[in-house]
Amino acid sequence: MIKAQKIQKSYGSLLVLSDVSFSLGRGQKAALVGRNGTGKTTLLKIVAGLEEPDAGKIVIARDVCIGYLPQDTNFLGNESIMDYLRQVSGIDALEKEMETLSVDLNNPENAKSYDKVQSKYEHLGGYSFAHKVEVMLSGFGFEDVPLDRYVSNLSSGQKSKVVLAGILLKGVDLLLLDEPTNNLDLPALIWLEDFLQKSEASCIIVSHDRRFLDRVVRKIFELDWHTHTLTVTGGAYSDYLEMAAKRMTGQKEEYRLQQEEIERLSERVRAKKADAAKGAHWTGSDNDKFLRGFKRDRAGKSSKAAKAIEKRIEQMDKVEKPVERKPFEISLEAEADSGTLDVRLTNVVAGYPGTFSIGPLSLEARYGDRIGIMGLNGTGKSTLLKTITGQIGALSGKVEISSGIKIGNMMQEHETLPRERTLLEFIAERTSFSHQDSYAKLSKFGFDERQAGLPISTLSPGGRSRLLLALFSAQSVNMLVLDEPTNHLDLEALDALEETLETYRGTVLLVSHDRYFIEKASLDTTYVLSDGILTKIPDYKTYVESAEKRARKLLKLL
Repeated sequence: MIKAQKIQKSYGSLLVLSDVSFSLGRGQKAALVGRNGTGKTTLLKIVAGLEEPDAGKIVIARDVCIGYLPQDTNFLGNESIMDYLRQVSGIDALEKEMETLSVDLNNPENAKSYDKVQSKYEHLGGYSFAHKVEVMLSGFGFEDVPLDRYVSNLSSGQKSKVVLAGILLKGVDLLLLDEPTNNLDLPALIWLEDFLQKSEASCIIVSHDRRFLDRVVRKIFELDWHTHTLTVTGGAYSDYLEMAAKRMTGQKEEYRLQQEEIERLSERVRAKKADAAKGAHWTGSDNDKFLRGFKRDRAGKSSKAAKAIEKRIEQMDKVEKPVERKPFEISLEAEADSGTLDVRLTNVVAGYPGTFSIGPLSLEARYGDRIGIMGLNGTGKSTLLKTITGQIGALSGKVEISSGIKIGNMMQEHETLPRERTLLEFIAERTSFSHQDSYAKLSKFGFDERQAGLPISTLSPGGRSRLLLALFSAQSVNMLVLDEPTNHLDLEALDALEETLETYRGTVLLVSHDRYFIEKASLDTTYVLSDGILTKIPDYKTYVESAEKRARKLLKLL
């Protein structure tokens, strides 16, 4: 269906893609993986035809319909949800064309064209389009949102769902999805998984959600941060991770053994050359002419042997030294006395006067508790976290936060980062660290000396997340508030954060749709926020099972 041939792409002096080649057949689903900044989004845009490569080409089969989901969905206009879906799916244009052609069906050419357009209309399910829209939006948790609502008034998560629904409704042959899971709640994520598993469309998916990739893809395209090339691996995502780890271990061992062999042979060369030099300069007495000749003859043989060994080393098929980044570690030390009451909400109504509110609700969290809050997009999870952290005041009720609490709030800090300040200035100003200590802290979180002196505005969302984690480490925060923390962290940073949470002694308040991350977080208590009410459930797996049953039921209606 699609073939990429020797794609090259640079931005100025920055090389992004080098000699990238791959192929994808009909119905195949591949994950495009790599560290942040390796060019995944750039490659998707080139495949989608939105950017031109500097060299190489993309070959796509005829009549292939491509659907591209970007990370940013703020491009939507001012039409209603239904109008947008009718337009982007092509249903609106087909209906208008059928209406025009139907005026004169006695004309053979018109009749032939009408049949062709009608066939396409039926293929897209045009006669049952309203039903398909209803079912699909229900799958994405949109059943309570009026279809005449303007898309410009939707939240970012809701916009992502509408854009994704529009792409799926137009019957695409090739799906290019850039972080489709970032703005989806868990039920919508499970619905999308099940839909893609049953879909005959080919897919290239950029995502950090390991459970999602494991269930959907059976091919891995890996972009290498060092060489900027692409490697293709077959199998599930977890198989790829296992093979990649084994490949690195094997390459390191192969390199070590070859270096030992080279050192052993080099030592023999040095010994032979020393013998040759010693024999060539041996003089002895006049009566030792026979012995002198023997010594010089042996020296010549030693010299020849040394050259032969050197040639053997030179002709070796050298094993390239594995290039590894310095392991990314997150050091978070919580400072607080255990047993103190950290957070208490009593009959709190949270939200914004006259527009949106949740509650009344009550919640308690003691030092060291790990609490997860689940719920659909738009139910007020972020509003609740903003109320707890003091970003917005409660409309009524009482919010009590212990005076010794130091909160590390990923969501709030992301919104208020001073983009014009350099990374070094930011850490130094917020912690009173010296220039040297600030750089040392940034270095531990994957920032080199050049990056440390750049403005925060130059960082990717993942880079900003790592900067905040560096700040929290420097401040020794004892309560982490994490609102969808996995959205912008690459897998290396995610692994480090998960390892940190295993030993972190402070309180954790978590909103996430990433099942793998939730499992690693080892939640003590799980709540579901729905219809303004906070309900405690046995564990998050109960919530997942309920979402899976609902997704399967809705898919049968399509």
